[in-house]
Amino acid sequence: MKQYFLFLLSLLIGLISCIEIQAQTCLVQGKILDEQTNDAIPFVNIGIKGLATGTFSDNQGNYQIELPMGVTTLVLSCVGYEKQERRLNVDGAREISINIMMTPVSNELSTIVVSGSKYEQKVEKSIATIEVLKSPAIMASNPTSIDKAIDKIPGITIVNNEPQIRGGSGFSSGLGSRVQIMVDDIPILRGDAGRPDWGFLPLDDVEQVEVVKGASSVVYGSSAITGAVNIRTAYPKETPETKINSFIGMYSKPDRSYATPWSGMNPIIYGLSLSHMQQSGNLDFGFGVNLYNDQGYIGGTPVGVKDAVADSVFNKGVYTKRGKIYFNTRVRNKKIEGLTYGINGNGMYNDNSENYFWYDADSGLYRSYPGALSHFKQFSFYVDPYIKYFNKNGNSHSFRNRVYYGNTDANNDQSNRFITVYDEYQHTHKFKKAGDLIMVVGITNIYSHSYGKVFSGILADNGTTTANQNGEFDSENLAVYAQFEKQFFNRLTILLGGRWEYYHIADLTENKPIFRAGLNLQATKTTYLRFSVGQGYRAPSIGERYITTNSGGFGFYPNPDLISETCLSYELGAKQLFRIGKWAGMADVSGFLENYDHYVELTFGIWGHDTLAKSLGFRFLNTGPARIYGIDASLGGEGKIARNLSMSLLVGYTYSVPIALKPDEVYYTSHQKTLAPPLEKDRLYTYANSSSDTSGNILKYRIQSLFKSDLELTYKKRFSIGFTVKYYGYMKNIDIFLYQMEPAMHSGIKKYREDNNDGNYIADIRLSYSFRDFKFSLLVNNFFNTEYSLRPMTIESPRTTSLQVTLHI
Repeated sequence: MKQYFLFLLSLLIGLISCIEIQAQTCLVQGKILDEQTNDAIPFVNIGIKGLATGTFSDNQGNYQIELPMGVTTLVLSCVGYEKQERRLNVDGAREISINIMMTPVSNELSTIVVSGSKYEQKVEKSIATIEVLKSPAIMASNPTSIDKAIDKIPGITIVNNEPQIRGGSGFSSGLGSRVQIMVDDIPILRGDAGRPDWGFLPLDDVEQVEVVKGASSVVYGSSAITGAVNIRTAYPKETPETKINSFIGMYSKPDRSYATPWSGMNPIIYGLSLSHMQQSGNLDFGFGVNLYNDQGYIGGTPVGVKDAVADSVFNKGVYTKRGKIYFNTRVRNKKIEGLTYGINGNGMYNDNSENYFWYDADSGLYRSYPGALSHFKQFSFYVDPYIKYFNKNGNSHSFRNRVYYGNTDANNDQSNRFITVYDEYQHTHKFKKAGDLIMVVGITNIYSHSYGKVFSGILADNGTTTANQNGEFDSENLAVYAQFEKQFFNRLTILLGGRWEYYHIADLTENKPIFRAGLNLQATKTTYLRFSVGQGYRAPSIGERYITTNSGGFGFYPNPDLISETCLSYELGAKQLFRIGKWAGMADVSGFLENYDHYVELTFGIWGHDTLAKSLGFRFLNTGPARIYGIDASLGGEGKIARNLSMSLLVGYTYSVPIALKPDEVYYTSHQKTLAPPLEKDRLYTYANSSSDTSGNILKYRIQSLFKSDLELTYKKRFSIGFTVKYYGYMKNIDIFLYQMEPAMHSGIKKYREDNNDGNYIADIRLSYSFRDFKFSLLVNNFFNTEYSLRPMTIESPRTTSLQVTLHI
């Protein structure tokens, strides 16, 4: 009995001791801060060395974790910061506060992107080729719209407002972009036309621009068949920030001074913008206004010139006037940690005109062809309500929406209005027990409605685009996607993803599953190899199927039989990180191959049933199979190269070979009535009979060689000098009809192309000086005043010189 009593007593003492030991823990709490800026760092992974437990800092950088008495090592990690181990000795206190500073790695070596896989990752670990342009590089050249900044990025070209990646697109009159454009991961292409409105997109509050090269349809849907551009806006930090930017510039006379379309003072460009961002309690908000006026360098149709006919509707030349206001908000919920929500918005009024064809290639080079000037008065806005929840396990739920509306009043039967509604739910989950397997799943829906004359799809009785009637169409695109990414051996990352697309417009209804897979191998500490294969899919836009308008006497004809195009894309690439002293950079090289079916191209031909002069124009057609392959290389870096001298560099070269695989195949037969016997005739369209140059079977309207470089040197953070040099290769093949119509149009296009067949080098120079809160800049674009054309029968801007003053408070 005595022994039994002693046993129970020992057991009781043991239990009390265990309870006491269990109770001897300490609540450690504090804030995670950036040691350079002292800003809070949200969502830092905080683990305990040797244990499979841990936590995350919240969206304000606050953390708390219970630690046992004694010595414990915390392991802190966050993308963009050096991994840190913090040794703590808990000596009996029940609660202590410790703020922890984290060191950001070199800006160039810490580039974080979300566009490759829909969640944050280091750019070198992506399976895709991604180029990044950060805010300082964007604002250094004072772009008047975001496309002017994007055009500095290697591998992408903006031709006549159309984004083209690796030669994946030709001339399409701005309809049906093959590159998805997004603002904060939400598509911003117009739902009716399938194109971006560059002047409408954010500029002053952009944090960085990410360009994904190659088929990205699995991640971003239909319009991302050749790539995607994601414009990420900035949110305020703990210190309020106000920026005022003003500039004024002037066009130089063209190199051929006799072709100058103005008299008196040269046209000017000027603008003013104001933006402010700050935190107020648990509310983050920012807002801004932007005013812009460009008097333009293209004049109206010449009056009094032999054979010239002045435009009787609109003949003021090309110009742009716009005003824009925008705001961003984010509420950090006080009761539910990790919950944020808000609404962003942007509104613009724009009065502008566009020119589609020059009058001729000589004295009328900078003047419009009769009827080719289109005048637009447009009001547009979007609002983006959203909600996101991020928990301590690294998992997230987000619900994003966008309502995008536009109303345009225009001549040339181009008035219309549209509304596009985008909804997306996305869930990201990290399976820690499966070795940090990352799953991203989501569902999206895009509904678009279009009403007006420009996309009516209604032809006149003679088959021409002169009916001048309103039409109405709806489209809907529903998609479900999922992708899984897992790392093996801390070096090999494998990604598998799939997407199911449903698309409906009028009589076209499609269901399309698409897939992608890839891997990224960290071969050495600073060398990353990648391989990917992915399917692309693009449904035709309302505009491509139903455009019905006129410009310069030519019609833009509907094709209600247009179907979707698909592709299979392969890429093999390598990225090398390096450091030379305090200068850090990345070198990237890749080879790509893309095979297309039912490739869509804008084709010139005879479509109406009236006289030849009234029946000519353009129509979107499925032109059969095509292949695009080539190489893409880039080098970027930044940092100090001497004690008081820093340098940033971005340089790249892309060479693509876009070819038609069946040049003699009849891809379209136009059954037409004629005014003379025979009264009916079939016109057959092939690559061979519609191309100006069939050698090599190169697709039409392609710039095969593209070189871009941007260099900036900064002394003592005050003086800066920057150089941008771009080379655009010669566009080998265009529509043969532009040559055949030359006698009637007196365009001079054939001789102009014969005399200018070596490509063009364009150089920009900028100088700046920072004094206290001010920055003064002198910018000269097209420094050598080079005359060049990127799309036949249009001419690019002559030299512009501008002075910019920025106040940063």
